[in-house]
Amino acid sequence: MSHSTRSTGNVAWAFQTVHHDLWDYDNASPPVFVTLTRDGARVPAVLQATKSGMLFVLNGDTGRPIFPVEERAVPASNHSTRGGGSCAAVHHRDAAAESASVWGRRGLGISDADRIACRTAIEGLRNEGIFTPPSVQGTLVLPSNIGGAHWGGVAVDPMRQIAVVPVNRIAAVVQLIPREGFDFEKTRAAEQRLGEDYEYNFMRGTPYIMRRRMLLSPSKLPCTPPPFGTLVAIDLKTGGRLWDVPLGSMALCWAAIFAGKVQPEWGHRILAARSPPQLASSSLARRSTGDCTPLTLKVGVNFGAAFCPKAARRRR
Repeated sequence: MSHSTRSTGNVAWAFQTVHHDLWDYDNASPPVFVTLTRDGARVPAVLQATKSGMLFVLNGDTGRPIFPVEERAVPASNHSTRGGGSCAAVHHRDAAAESASVWGRRGLGISDADRIACRTAIEGLRNEGIFTPPSVQGTLVLPSNIGGAHWGGVAVDPMRQIAVVPVNRIAAVVQLIPREGFDFEKTRAAEQRLGEDYEYNFMRGTPYIMRRRMLLSPSKLPCTPPPFGTLVAIDLKTGGRLWDVPLGSMALCWAAIFAGKVQPEWGHRILAARSPPQLASSSLARRSTGDCTPLTLKVGVNFGAAFCPKAARRRR
């Protein structure tokens, strides 16, 4: 993130959310500018939600973190490429960054076949927590390259100083393949027979080819435990988490959220920012992907609402 002075165009400050990005943890969502009250003073602030599942809250004038940010050692690369180093972490990191150690290598699914397939896919993958680098053996990456917080960004209730972040909780498999002797067409044909949907990046100038895919079962449901998408409310006065609820059921009071539900349901739900009872819901003729931006708005004298407007292709 960087902030430029409007009058000169010079960079006033810059802040790096990931020091050496090996995971496609770019800042996909736009930052949000708000005014917070800190020790009785009004402070301009910038909120940046990231694919790594973190919410950075920075002073808008200086770029310094308003809530503590730590530099932590992360797992090193175990092959002959650059990798592994310190990376910025925030104390209210999203739980998606932690949960790989919770569900471990059991493999989840709605049937025995799904559970066995997930367990088989997970076995042998490297995972030493968040920021485990890609590897030749294959790395279990959680949050995946779609987040954590995704393209949708953050909704803010400026009165109660609450931020609401849409979060993905799906793991990915990332693998480095030695370039020498690799037959792409033969490998691709085998994957298609097995129904595996890998994305490839040929990483020119390196001795490796990268491939990745979401960690899905044969039924195309994630191998990670539900919920696969949630809304997380953060108290911007304390930095603590107020609530964390699945997209698909919910929340009451003051600021409400219209949020796209995760597949296979299509519709919008109205959620409250203060506590999680659901206020209302509606169905859509178009599929809402959930990777949209909640917006806050004032309704009447004392009621705030947020609307998530994005809809994708027609349901087939």
